[in-house]
Amino acid sequence: MSTIVEIEAAIERLPQPQVDELAAWLEKLRNWRATPAPVEAWLQQARGSARPGVTTTSVMASTRGEQ
Repeated sequence: MSTIVEIEAAIERLPQPQVDELAAWLEKLRNWRATPAPVEAWLQQARGSARPGVTTTSVMASTRGEQ
């Protein structure tokens, strides 16, 4: 028997309030996985933002508050 079949069978035996709770949890999980990680989101936003004469060192110093 596969895991998904066992899960489906267990869900069918749950009382409705627990099914609702499970559905809410699954929706949160789905949304969390669909949201890019903070670093990936930053990289997507930063992509194509390079400026002539701006170095990685100066950008990093700026993000650290060193400038």
